[in-house]
Amino acid sequence: MPEGNPTLQTQYAQQVDTDLERNTKEQERITAEVADLQDQLAALQKDHELLVSMQAALGTSHARKARVSKAPKSAKAGKAAAAAPAVTVPRARRAKENPGTDKRSRKTAESNTGAKANKTSPPLRELVVAVLAKHEEPRSAAEVTQELAQAHPERTLSVTVVRNALEASVAKNQSERTKQQKSVYYRVVKNDRATEEPAAAPSTASA
Repeated sequence: MPEGNPTLQTQYAQQVDTDLERNTKEQERITAEVADLQDQLAALQKDHELLVSMQAALGTSHARKARVSKAPKSAKAGKAAAAAPAVTVPRARRAKENPGTDKRSRKTAESNTGAKANKTSPPLRELVVAVLAKHEEPRSAAEVTQELAQAHPERTLSVTVVRNALEASVAKNQSERTKQQKSVYYRVVKNDRATEEPAAAPSTASA
């Protein structure tokens, strides 16, 4: 501090004294509050210990009953959780298996329907005889197959199958076989022999 300005030095000294006194009083106040809070804390801690001891003495049986009453609920919840997958999985499996079962059922129904249709349709031997009866000139097995395929598109026909049917009609005296060079032709028999059955049919009469 400059020695030539005693008034300024006095002001600073008074300010320091004032701040120091204020700080001291604040410390005393806080110290008193801390002491009071410590007393309150100590009282609360004593009350807490007393209450805990009373709860241990009076509330033991009640706490046990509470735990026992909660146990069945937990067990039921565990059983329900364990049973849930067992119920859900079979339903999912049945849902997956049903489409396949339906498809097999439809296929079986279609095959049965096809079998009934084949049973109700005339034999192939009668069909080939009917085709030959439409024509005066002999027909080859390929020609008969082509005409049958157009008239009966629902049937699966081949030249070999039709030829076997033609040979069966020959064995039954319903048609006769003629040979022109290397080709074989068939035509219907228009006399009384068509209704006669032969004594022995050849092995090709299985159609």
